[in-house]
Amino acid sequence: MAIRVSRALNKKEVTSPKAAERLRPLPDLMKQILVFKQHEFHHLIHSFVLFTMPGGELGVSSRKVVYPIRYSGEYLFIDTTIRGKPKTSCSIVSPTAIASERFRVTSSFPLQSIADRYSDHADGAKLGKLASKFPAQPQFRRTAEVSKKIFAMSYAERWIRQLNLSLNPTANEEIGKKALAQLAKIEEELRAVSEGYFKWPSTEAPKGDGVLNSFDAPEDGILSFFGYQVGQSSRISSSTRYAILERVFRIVLPPILPGSHMALWGMPNSRRRLQKMAEAIAAFARNAKRRQTSSYDRAIGDWEHDLQGLHDTLYVGRFDFVWPETH
Repeated sequence: MAIRVSRALNKKEVTSPKAAERLRPLPDLMKQILVFKQHEFHHLIHSFVLFTMPGGELGVSSRKVVYPIRYSGEYLFIDTTIRGKPKTSCSIVSPTAIASERFRVTSSFPLQSIADRYSDHADGAKLGKLASKFPAQPQFRRTAEVSKKIFAMSYAERWIRQLNLSLNPTANEEIGKKALAQLAKIEEELRAVSEGYFKWPSTEAPKGDGVLNSFDAPEDGILSFFGYQVGQSSRISSSTRYAILERVFRIVLPPILPGSHMALWGMPNSRRRLQKMAEAIAAFARNAKRRQTSSYDRAIGDWEHDLQGLHDTLYVGRFDFVWPETH
C-alpha cells in the first residue's frame, strides 16, 4: 500500500491533448460578459452573479435562467439560444471562481468585428473600448472576409429587426430614420461580400409540419434569405412580409446566388425585378395547390395576398408584362 501511495505522489501530471484548447480569459475581460442571441450580439453584462450549474459549469443568469459561460479566445460570453438551467437548480459562488476556471475556447465573433458592427448599439462605446484595450491574440484573429461570412449568417435577423423598427408607428421620427440608415448600411456591407460566402437555400421541402419554408428553384432563395415567410410557421406579420418584398424590389441585391441566377432578378425598381418576384410567388402558390391538402391553405392565402399587394402598389400604371396567376 505504501508503495502505491509513493508512486501516486511521485507520478507526473499527464497533460490531456485537449489541454492546449483551454485558455484562461484575460483578467480585465472577466468583468464583462457578452450576451448573444441567435448569433447576434444582444448586450453586455457589466456586473453579474456567478453560479455553478448542475453539471459543474460556471454560468451567469439572464431573465432568471442560468446559461453556461463560454470563452471566445478574447472574451467571455453566453448564448441564450442554448438551453439554460433555472436559478433554483444552481448554486451561487464567488466571482473569483472565474479566475481559476479553465474555459474551453468556443468559436465566436472577433471582438473588433462586433465593436465595428454594433458601433451604434447602446453598448457600442464599451465594446469599442474593450476591443482597443484587449486586441485579439494572433491565433484568434480572423480576416475581414471571414468576419463578413460569419455576420452574413445572421444577416436576415438584423435586417428584419431594422426594417420592423422603421415601420413601428409608435417610434419617433428620429428612430425611424436611424433604422433606415442601418438598413442601408447592412445592405452595403453585404454587397461587398463575394458569392462564395452565401449558403444556397435548401430545396428539400419540410415533412409533416404542413408548411412550406423552402422552394423548388435556387433563385427563389432571394426572398427566403431576406426573411420572407408565409403560412403557419411564419413569425412575421403581413405588413412585414410586404415591407420585405417592397425593399427587395428597390435595393441592389447582394450576390446571394451565382451571377447567372442573380441576373434573372434585374436592376432595382425594374420591370424584370418585379416580374421575377411576382412569378416566384405565384409559382409557390401553384405548387402548393397541386398538393391538394388543406395544410397549405394559410400559406397559399398569404402568397395570394402578397401578390395582389404587389400588383396594386407596384405594377398598376407602371408596367405592362402579363401578371402571373396562381391557378
